Amino acid sequence: MTETSLPDADFWAGRRVAVGGGAGFLGSYVVPELATLGAHVTVIDDLRNGDLESLAGVSSQIAIDVADLRDATVCARVTRGQDVFLNLAGSAFGIGYSGTHHSAMLFENVLVGLQAMDAARRHHVGRYTVVSSSCVYADEAPVPTPELPPMTGWPERVNEGYGWAKRVQELAASYYVREHGMKIAVVRPCNLYGGNYRWRADEKASLVPSLVKRILDGEDPLVVWGSGNQTRNLLHASDAARLILRVTERSTSGEPVNVAYDNETTVAELVRIICQATGRWPRIVFDRSKPEGAARKSADPTRLRALTNGYEPRISLHNGIQDMVAWYDRTFCPAKTFPVS
Repeated sequence: MTETSLPDADFWAGRRVAVGGGAGFLGSYVVPELATLGAHVTVIDDLRNGDLESLAGVSSQIAIDVADLRDATVCARVTRGQDVFLNLAGSAFGIGYSGTHHSAMLFENVLVGLQAMDAARRHHVGRYTVVSSSCVYADEAPVPTPELPPMTGWPERVNEGYGWAKRVQELAASYYVREHGMKIAVVRPCNLYGGNYRWRADEKASLVPSLVKRILDGEDPLVVWGSGNQTRNLLHASDAARLILRVTERSTSGEPVNVAYDNETTVAELVRIICQATGRWPRIVFDRSKPEGAARKSADPTRLRALTNGYEPRISLHNGIQDMVAWYDRTFCPAKTFPVS
């Protein structure tokens, strides 16, 4: 039978749950879900990439600790007394930035991952979740891609600094499980998007929000990096949040789990869907001189489906793009006034 109600409220109710990077994009979906489930949530975020406004709806139900998980003393403090630590913290940007800042991406993400993991070990946190990435996969990995061992080939080259950092976190997780008996889940999300995105007006912007904004801004012609033939998994972050919590409940061996499905959408098709949703039809120019990342991204969801009883995403790509159009209206349009009848 297909799963329709996850995660498990009985698992989360009353548990003390720390969420590293909980004010970030993914955290803005995970934290409200945890609050609804009755968990006692503490968000740890230095707000470099996060925004407390994204948690305004549950601010009275959670604790917030503005602190930097790169600092070992902070990690020691925030892991004490916790039942679960979900580490969503890290630096993840579009390929315009990641492709030229590999050293920064490696350093930031290794540090924020390993400091928290070791503190969780020392303070006997019951469950720990590593949020890895599909960027750990090599460009030449088979498609749909199964959960290959983390050191298989070279990570996605346009994101290799970020990919190596996530591989190191996964490798550490396997050691901590084996040597210290920790219960660790490892999830590999792929191309998440959603209406809580915090806009970056530079090369750090991600694919879907960048395209939505540029089309609604009236950019014409619209120049899209790459051939347009590259394919991506696209999963709304609200579905990803539910899936990550379910994997945390059920996977404790450090074995990685794709949080993505075997659907593929070309960038050209994504542009067409956005144009259809917005009613804007600019001339499209595909710039093949620019990097486009991996030619195909499609995950093998076998392991995920086994852990989630065949859960299928609630939000279709069409409805997800409508959500992004609403995000644009909230973020960039002046407040609309309506006549009073």
